[in-house]
Amino acid sequence: MSDIAEFISGYSYKGTELTDSTIAMATIKNFDRKGGFKLDGYKEIIPSSKLKESQHAELFDTLVAHTDLTQNAEVIGNAEPVMSKSGYDDIVFSMDLVKVLPKKDGVSKYLITAILQDKKFKAHCLGYVNGTTVLHLSKKALPEYKLFLPSDFSTLKPLDEVVTALYKQVSSNISENTYLEELRESLLPKLMSGELDVSDIEI
Repeated sequence: MSDIAEFISGYSYKGTELTDSTIAMATIKNFDRKGGFKLDGYKEIIPSSKLKESQHAELFDTLVAHTDLTQNAEVIGNAEPVMSKSGYDDIVFSMDLVKVLPKKDGVSKYLITAILQDKKFKAHCLGYVNGTTVLHLSKKALPEYKLFLPSDFSTLKPLDEVVTALYKQVSSNISENTYLEELRESLLPKLMSGELDVSDIEI
């Protein structure tokens, strides 16, 4: 994996930095135990000057969980792309996560995510886990993961196009669901109070 990607460790924060902010931090709480990226896992933060430029996360950047509070290792080794910024101006990611970025032409961030969401990668990671109460994934797990790739990366283009379209569609669905939920929360109290009257609307 180290031949096609680079690995960036997350931001080591202090509890005092967690406060109301337009900046959110992605954490292992963003990782659903059954798979998927949970928007309610974000923590608002005002990071210190120690935050590195590389510790910001953009839409569709792949994050891999390196810590797990579950004894069944349900989260550790899971890879999830940032599917939504959830209205925040900026996203950073915590020390419990590692960002994986492609470094080869012909290998996109979408393809990186697809590779790391394969069950084979999860099985590989379980051999690199240590700890008792809190599980930790060795920093060697990602770079030492072996996979078969063609010598000519251009042959991956059709697969890349498919996974890119899929991840973008999922992100679009998440954004639409979020909008509809906000609309529901805004309209429901007005309907219940009688502020809005829909009795004359023909359906």
